[in-house]
Amino acid sequence: MTFLTLDAKGVAIAIVLGVLLLAFGRLNPIFTVFMIYFLVLSAAVTVLGVKYKKRIKVYEKSRGVWNVLSNGLGPLIFAALFFISAYFLAWQLMTIFAIAFGASVASITADKFSSEVGVLNGKPKDIFTLKSIKKGRSGGVSALGLSSGLLGAALISIPFAYFALNYGVMPLLLIGYLPLLAMSLTIGGFVGTLVDSMMGHFEEKKLGNKFTSNFICSVCGGAAGVAIFALLLYVLQLPAYFIF
Repeated sequence: MTFLTLDAKGVAIAIVLGVLLLAFGRLNPIFTVFMIYFLVLSAAVTVLGVKYKKRIKVYEKSRGVWNVLSNGLGPLIFAALFFISAYFLAWQLMTIFAIAFGASVASITADKFSSEVGVLNGKPKDIFTLKSIKKGRSGGVSALGLSSGLLGAALISIPFAYFALNYGVMPLLLIGYLPLLAMSLTIGGFVGTLVDSMMGHFEEKKLGNKFTSNFICSVCGGAAGVAIFALLLYVLQLPAYFIF
C-alpha cells in the first residue's frame, strides 16, 4: 500500500511529523499544510515519465521512513525553533525561523523536481568536474533539472509567503514584503538543491548517502533563504531593524 508515494511506515511517520508541525505552529496549520503540499507535488513529478524511468532504472515506486525523516527533519527543526521563539515572545526570531522553514521546504521540493524531471531529458554533468555522467547518478546537474528545481521552489515559496504574511506566522512583516519574501524563499530553495547535488558528488565517493544529502539540503536551503532575505533588505535599503 502506498499513499503519495509513501509506504505504510512512511505514512505513519509522516502523520507523526504532521502532528508535531501543527503543535510547533501553535495550532496554525500552515507548517503541516505545506509539508502535505510538498508530498503532493513530489507524487506528481514522480509519476512523470514512469516508463522511461523504469527503463533506465531510476524509478522509485514508494518511499519509506528514512526518506520522510531526511526530508522532514530540517523543516521540523526550524518549526521547533519557531515554537520556542513564540513561547518567549521573540517576534524577530519567529519571523526568521518561519522564513527558514519556508525556504527549507522549498529546498526539498526543488530537489525532488530536479531529480525527477531532470532525468527525463538532457545530459547531466557532475556539478564539480562538469564531466558528463550517467542519468540518475548522484551529483549530476542539467539545464532541465536546474530549471525544474527553480520551478519547484517557486511553487512552494510564492503561496507560503502569501499565507505566512497573512495568517500570523511572520508578525513583523507587512504584506508589501510579499515579492521580496517569495523571491528569497525561491532562491534559498534553489541553493538547497545545488547543495544536494554537491553532497551527491561525495555520495559517489562513499561519503554520506542520499538521506544525509536531503537533510543537509533542507538545512542549508533554510539558512540561505534567511540570508538572502536579509541581503535584499540591505541592498534595497528597506527597514529591517525590527527583524534583524
